Amino acid sequence: MIKNYSLNLLQTYRRLTLVLQKIYPLVLIDAYLRLIQCNFLLPNGFLNTISHLGRPNDWWVQNFNHAVQLYEILILFFMGYLLTEYFNKHSQFLLGFCTILILALVCFNSGRDPHNSILAPPLFVIVLISWIVARLFSKLPGKVLPIIMSLVSGSLLNQINLNTLFMKLPGISTSSHHFNWWVILPLTVIRNGASWLGMIDPFMAAKQAINSPAATANLATALSQKTLNHVPHPLNSHTIYSSYAFLGGIGCTLGLLIALYLLHQDRLVLENLIPSTFGFNAPLLFALPLYANPILLIPYLLSPLASMLIGGLFIQLHWAQPAVYQIFSGTPSFLINFLGTNGNWGSLIATVLAIGVSTIIYYPFIKYEVSHENQNVD
Repeated sequence: MIKNYSLNLLQTYRRLTLVLQKIYPLVLIDAYLRLIQCNFLLPNGFLNTISHLGRPNDWWVQNFNHAVQLYEILILFFMGYLLTEYFNKHSQFLLGFCTILILALVCFNSGRDPHNSILAPPLFVIVLISWIVARLFSKLPGKVLPIIMSLVSGSLLNQINLNTLFMKLPGISTSSHHFNWWVILPLTVIRNGASWLGMIDPFMAAKQAINSPAATANLATALSQKTLNHVPHPLNSHTIYSSYAFLGGIGCTLGLLIALYLLHQDRLVLENLIPSTFGFNAPLLFALPLYANPILLIPYLLSPLASMLIGGLFIQLHWAQPAVYQIFSGTPSFLINFLGTNGNWGSLIATVLAIGVSTIIYYPFIKYEVSHENQNVD
């Protein structure tokens, strides 16, 4: 019985892998759209500022944002449809339609917030819905009953989604002046583990802004004293977590990208070099795939921890200054600390060292993954 369960679980994972890789090109396009959105269509966008393009037209910005949001929802619908087909070899169009119908109801925001009319469900929810429809709805008689069940199920899940029960995960607290390594490290593991399971929106794994009391106090001190040497809270959630745990996106995947380059995965590296540099690593997570991949779980959890510890060590020993200043939206992740300290070279060295250690952590696991994939192809 255990053997059959393991075999079914392996088959489910393989089907999920095929679907993730199949929609990878669509996710790659979305990453470039997100890059344009953050860098060119915001007044404080990084590329918009350094190229002096001026303030973008509000009409274009609003419509572009709606178009990108709709595009991402369609990607998730397509993913659900494909998963339903893969989970049930005898699947008919009706089952795929039921999956899309449920997802459409889940995504629809009937709340009062006019700025969020659509709520994208996490990948975990899409996989679960697709599996239930493929395995259980296929046993329902006729064509009307599955549609009725889809409407009921989608409406119920919509209410759960509005209450954010799917997305409320332990976050990194920004309300405290005190920084505790024994709190932030486990929470980082939990959050990255949730991302690995697909429980966080893959398109919007955003970093925190400078809005914590500690970060605000640091900024006020830096502006008044014209120096970063005497900020009251050199170690806080912004200077450690936001500044060092997202080098290349969630999971510190710039190191992963370099490891792929060292293993001659040139096409994948070339396709993801620009978006990953700017922190949009969703295509990379789909292409490998990294989601629910047991081989890559360990480096995905360890890499951000190592990066934060390196950053904390450099700041504590005064080899680097803490990032205090607000940076432009869409700033390349490897420049966040350098620009956030107004050009402190020690911070840049700490960032480069963190990326190097991240590469070392990812390399043996990626090497095994690539060799295993090549064996399957042969």
